[in-house]
Amino acid sequence: MKWLRSSLFKDNSDKFVFEEKIDIKIDNFDSALKGINDVIVRGTLTRNGQDKIIVNLKINGFYKVLSSRSLNVLEVPFEINEREEFIDKTILYGENDYDTNTMDMFIDITDLVNELIIINVPTSYYLEDELVDKPSGEGWELVSDEDYIEEERKDNPFSALSDMFKEK
Repeated sequence: MKWLRSSLFKDNSDKFVFEEKIDIKIDNFDSALKGINDVIVRGTLTRNGQDKIIVNLKINGFYKVLSSRSLNVLEVPFEINEREEFIDKTILYGENDYDTNTMDMFIDITDLVNELIIINVPTSYYLEDELVDKPSGEGWELVSDEDYIEEERKDNPFSALSDMFKEK
């Protein structure tokens, strides 16, 4: 996603609107990330004087990640909204400008989009209704919180007395 600055704002318009579908390569990502699909980048580039362009982005897509519970591959939707400012590199003066997005004859937002997608990858994710094979062994089994509470209610010898102190 790279554009020649002089071709962006034709017809005296201060806005350039775009929408693009991109492919993200995941070769060097964490092993828990299995893929990134259907990434669509929408946005506007707004001229802010001669040397600045404001970039408003909306990035949608799906992460394919391993479930933290079952290790099944899940498709997790994402939406990233971001506002960034690009400055012409000829007006930067010092070494303290390392955190600034720069542009020259071209404005290239590819690295910015990739960075936003990478830093928003979920570190752990699972679905509430996800079916999980509960491990068990000889004389033991893993139970969910819901099963434990239900079992405790059934086994409690005092459960018949629970209604005794309720107001009538």
